[in-house]
Amino acid sequence: MDHRKIVKMTASMLLLMNASQQSITTFADHLDSGQMTEELVNSTIEEPTENNLMETAENEAMDEQQTSETPESPATAPSEVPTEPTTETTPDGNAELEQSTVDSTVPTTVEQDVTDVSSEPVIPDPNAKTEDVEIQATEDQLASGVFGSSPWRIDQEGILYIDAGTLGETTSAARAPWFPHRSLIKKIVLTGPVVANTESLGLFFDMNQLTTIENLSNLDTSQVTNMDYFFAWCQQLTSLDLTAFDTQNVRSMNYMFNGVSSVSTLDLSNFNTANVTEMSHIFYGMSGLTSLDLSSFNTMNVSNMSYMFYDCSALTTLDVTGFQTANVTNFSHMFRGCSGLAQLDLSSFVTSQATEMSFMFHGCSGLQALDVTHFDTSNVMYMHYMFHGCSGLTELDVSRFDTTNVTSMYYMFFGCSGLTALDVTNFSTTNVTTMSFMFAECLNLEAIDVSGFDTENLRFMRGMFRNCKKITELDLSHFKTGKVQLQQEMFAGTTSLSKISLGIQFYSLTDTNIPELLATEEHTGYWQNVGSGTEDVPLGEYVLSSSSLMTTYQNSMADTYVWQPIASESIRAMDSTIYVGDSWEPIDNFVLATDPNGESIPFDESMVTGTVDTTTAGVYPVTYTNGSASQQINVTVEESQETLKVTDSTIIVGDAWTPSDNFVSATDKTGEAVAFDENMVSGEVDTTQVGEYKITYTFGRLSREITVTVIASQEAIKAIDSRIHTGDVWHPSDNFISATNRAGDTLPFDESMVSGTVDTGRTGNFIITYTNGEASQKITVTVVENRETIQAKNGSIYVGDKWAPSDQFVSATNKDGEMIVFDESMVSGTVDTTKAGDYPLTYTNGRATEEVVVVVKENGETIVTKDLQLYIGDTWDPSDGFVSATNREGFTLAFDQNMVSGDVDTNKEGTYTITYTNGSVSETSQVTVSKRGTAGGNANTGGGNTQQKKTANTSATSKKQVQGNAAKNLPKTGEIRSSATVLGFALVGGAIGTYIYKKKKNRKD
Repeated sequence: MDHRKIVKMTASMLLLMNASQQSITTFADHLDSGQMTEELVNSTIEEPTENNLMETAENEAMDEQQTSETPESPATAPSEVPTEPTTETTPDGNAELEQSTVDSTVPTTVEQDVTDVSSEPVIPDPNAKTEDVEIQATEDQLASGVFGSSPWRIDQEGILYIDAGTLGETTSAARAPWFPHRSLIKKIVLTGPVVANTESLGLFFDMNQLTTIENLSNLDTSQVTNMDYFFAWCQQLTSLDLTAFDTQNVRSMNYMFNGVSSVSTLDLSNFNTANVTEMSHIFYGMSGLTSLDLSSFNTMNVSNMSYMFYDCSALTTLDVTGFQTANVTNFSHMFRGCSGLAQLDLSSFVTSQATEMSFMFHGCSGLQALDVTHFDTSNVMYMHYMFHGCSGLTELDVSRFDTTNVTSMYYMFFGCSGLTALDVTNFSTTNVTTMSFMFAECLNLEAIDVSGFDTENLRFMRGMFRNCKKITELDLSHFKTGKVQLQQEMFAGTTSLSKISLGIQFYSLTDTNIPELLATEEHTGYWQNVGSGTEDVPLGEYVLSSSSLMTTYQNSMADTYVWQPIASESIRAMDSTIYVGDSWEPIDNFVLATDPNGESIPFDESMVTGTVDTTTAGVYPVTYTNGSASQQINVTVEESQETLKVTDSTIIVGDAWTPSDNFVSATDKTGEAVAFDENMVSGEVDTTQVGEYKITYTFGRLSREITVTVIASQEAIKAIDSRIHTGDVWHPSDNFISATNRAGDTLPFDESMVSGTVDTGRTGNFIITYTNGEASQKITVTVVENRETIQAKNGSIYVGDKWAPSDQFVSATNKDGEMIVFDESMVSGTVDTTKAGDYPLTYTNGRATEEVVVVVKENGETIVTKDLQLYIGDTWDPSDGFVSATNREGFTLAFDQNMVSGDVDTNKEGTYTITYTNGSVSETSQVTVSKRGTAGGNANTGGGNTQQKKTANTSATSKKQVQGNAAKNLPKTGEIRSSATVLGFALVGGAIGTYIYKKKKNRKD
């Protein structure tokens, strides 16, 4: 079925379903982007709709399509649409309609807007089913029901109340239950907390009478992932409070505010867009929007920004400097229709992944400047309409664009009427198939260089330069038009065009609308090919009007065609610049001369008046005359800036030498640097012989002589023999002394100088060669047996003993077997003489080592003494105070007089301290001498009370051992105190007492 009929049927169906005009128009746009669709929609509804964006020329093509439906040659119909078929979702939300790129019934050539329909989001279907338990109407309500778990109702005032609960799912196939009544809803009130569904596509879609949403903060959007069409086409809505929106889980925002044309400000500062991948059409059609803060937007995951700000015509500023676009592939239509923007900073844009940039700045007529020099366009395929209508731009730098993959460029710069220059010389156009109207309406463009365009695959170039009124010449000599199918109006309106170059592969000028040339005092109204002449005096055989040129031209006539000058006597000469000392002849400046018939005549000296003094700088006018024609030219004589700098040099015998080695620089007469040339040099250098050689350098009138001195080489190297021992580390630098290069400069050691190795694992003589250029020296490294030794011994000491590392050292020898003295550095390990234990020690001498152990033993030395009580006159012996003693091993020792220090005077009352010493331990004995009887007891020599004392060497701590009772309980010397003695005294006393008692009693009796 013809797709126009499909559109008409769809429009009628939408009207029957009470769809808004905008929904009809937008739906139609998705089916057909041409004027035809717009006309069909306009014919169905009464209200005017937005004019289609095609210009008049394209509209004419659309009309041509509609009026030329014939069954002839359907296979030959060319089209400027993608060659692959595209698919769209049909109104039932399920079936797909496959569209051919060209209607097979239309043979006439058609140029259409290239759009990737398959990449557009699905448009909500007005006929899709609604999710609702039951819809009821009462006297005070138009409709009511429950959506999900949220009750809802629409009252007679057109207010939609949504009560607390969780909303159901809305998709392209399942609408909200109030959707059929959307044209009745003027206000929405959320009466309590309402949780939006994960799938909330078009929740408030197409509410064309809605003006207010109350308590929008009650809407919990934290679970929503799809917000496509959320408020789309709510064109009466004047404000939106989105400060409570939680968008952290949202993945898609396509068409979210599409057509919300009455809202002037939109605060999205709290939006979290970190997970959003789709933003296509998000602000599409918000024509009333005057300010938009996107500073919070995180776009790092967004891949589609097409149509993002389409028709935001009231915006005067837009800050997108925070946008991260590294993943964006589609920028088409992004800023289309933003006619109020004067500036647009895209410095943060990364476009390396982009494939689509068509319509990107279409209609941005207010832009005064636009910097796209950093754009990476290496993957872009579509650039048509990219800068269409950017009439405010006075300059545009696209010289760095990589257009290798671009296939469409039609309307690319259409209407950029403020541009006076445009550099497209770097454009690669090998894959481009369409350039129609590419530069059309660039009214002030003075020149455009397309000489490098590769048009081998070009099919459409209709209106390419239309109305480029200031362009005077076009070089199309490299254009290949073998595949071109449309070229109408290619040169229409190029009223200043007076030169056009056509190549052998430019096959036809039919219908290109070359403006007719006017006859003037200097020119005819015809084109003439240059032929063997010049552009000023063309001599070609073809003299044609514009219409004749278009109808008769074929590629065999390829040449440069110019506006034919009126034939008359002529002469042409040219200015020139020469330098003091140059020669000059009048013929040097002569170009050509013609007779009254336009025939060329040769130069003659009589044509010239004026002279040139080549010895003095100045400007000299010279007049060339041919009959009635004359021309004055200037010969400028300037001081020559020729320079030549060369330098002397010294080289070594055997060095390579070339004349360029001594050349420094040269400049020509104009001061431009000149490269060295072998022809400048005369003379030779014999690099095999010492000597001085004169070389002459000549440039122009300058000559310089230099000297190349060849000297003998001073290359040398010195190294020494050495003697090392097995196991030593050897490095080649150990034997290196010095080296000099051929100039005598000192050289550092380098491993590359050495050949030969030394095996330090065995004895022997090793020959090593040191080489520096041509100098070399052999040395011998002698490796002898290593006789290093060391001997040490185990040992044992006791806690508290003194110890030194040398105690265990026995002997050591050096590498040559010579005895060496002990050194503290030979020993590793320590001995703690305060603590018993085994202490390992390592004695090292070079590579010889020996391990020993020093055992520290506990000291068993003890001594036990006792205090003594003596009386004046008693005998005292040192052994009296000695009790016992043990040696280090704990064996008992007999008393020895050497153990005692101190003396006792038994004739003198007092207390005497006697010290008993056994090795490292000592103990005292207190000897008390008193008068007899004062101590209470009988005197016995060597007797008396005693108190034993014991001292043992236990970790160097002395202890006393006390034996028996306290001193006051001990018997004194000569005293016998025992229980038997006391009992004896008691019995005797008792007997005496009994005897005395009985005797007294007998007396009384």
